[in-house]
Amino acid sequence: MTNASALPAVSVRNARKSFGDKVVLHDVSLQIMPGEVVSMIGPSGAGKSTLLRCMTLLDRFDSATFSYGDLVVCSPNEQGHAVYSPEGTQESHNRFGIVFQNYNLFPHFTVMQNITDAPIVVQGRSRDEVEAEARELLERVDLTEHANKVPCELSGGQQQRVAIARALAMNPDVIYFDEATSALDPKLTADMQRIIRELASNGMAVGIVTHEMGFAKLVSDRIAFLFDGEIAEEGPAEQVIDHPRDPRTQRFLSQAED
Repeated sequence: MTNASALPAVSVRNARKSFGDKVVLHDVSLQIMPGEVVSMIGPSGAGKSTLLRCMTLLDRFDSATFSYGDLVVCSPNEQGHAVYSPEGTQESHNRFGIVFQNYNLFPHFTVMQNITDAPIVVQGRSRDEVEAEARELLERVDLTEHANKVPCELSGGQQQRVAIARALAMNPDVIYFDEATSALDPKLTADMQRIIRELASNGMAVGIVTHEMGFAKLVSDRIAFLFDGEIAEEGPAEQVIDHPRDPRTQRFLSQAED
């Protein structure tokens, strides 16, 4: 459930990004409201991953107005080039968390250390406070008994839940999932759907990049279909998946079903 009076948890307007002569994002605008789940779908090379990388500051837009809530991360100058605010860039890392496709856990850290490292080191919070919150998060994702294990002692699904707990430990406003259900069995996929909807029901904004159309339809409030660096179609999940209007979306979804 979104709050219509709230600012978007994340807002990207008129974003452009090129690599050399190749334009990867053309004038893309996307918002995610608090409590809303938005999935970004589309064929490989459509710009989904580039958009996600720029929204998580792993890369930078060439031009855009980009903000987290009331925090402006970048805006265009008179020439149209994105100018990033040092303060906004630094603070933005406290506004979002990301669960990577391969989880990116520190292999030599225990589960507890993986979850608590960033809040203690980056945010400068007290160890006792962070560890207390980490224990609550481990209970929430059903990993309490695994706190002292290292990642290689866990299954893929368990590692993913550690990655979710690690992202949530930063108390972000937005959490992103990069291919949240790749290589997960049906039960774990259902667990992931439950976790994401629970996060949204608690007011968190959720952004997902996925190739799994069934999962996107079930978990999302809204879907943005990217094609050749543009958002070709955007709307409620059921409408975009079951009744796409743009011929490019229709072709993509018909091929995905084959």
